[in-house]
Amino acid sequence: MKKFILLIVVFIFVSGCQPGASNLILFETKDESIKNYIEENSLKGSILEIDLENQETVLLFKQMQDKYYLGEVVKSKEKYSLLRISDGVAIGNTTGAMWDFKTFKGNVYTLKISKNKEDSDSIFNKEFGLYVSIVNGKRNYEDENTVNVISSSQIIFIQ
Repeated sequence: MKKFILLIVVFIFVSGCQPGASNLILFETKDESIKNYIEENSLKGSILEIDLENQETVLLFKQMQDKYYLGEVVKSKEKYSLLRISDGVAIGNTTGAMWDFKTFKGNVYTLKISKNKEDSDSIFNKEFGLYVSIVNGKRNYEDENTVNVISSSQIIFIQ
């Protein structure tokens, strides 16, 4: 009996601590969720909005000279929230950076940003001065035969 009660307590604790739609602060529009995130975090940098082919939206934040991180706009119950989904990456004197990230839906992608066109289907953003590509799953930096899952050739500069 004690093992059963302990199992129930552990289950409640674990399920209560997992991020879920019920834990999100929701807004009526995507723009409201982005504005709130900017205000709550006192952001001073620039933001790119990137739509992926499977209806997910990620944001590439640029803070300081060459430090970047990702956020995601999550849609739940016809409302929106914004979550940070990666740590900061500084590219400094390098040609670029690449890192894996996982979305709220559980999809795994790899983002590659570079100062030079290293991927044949990467998209150049003039505001950031970078080529951007996102692929399904994990990849190596040198991989050239990749398929970019950004849904349009236009990446939207927010601020």
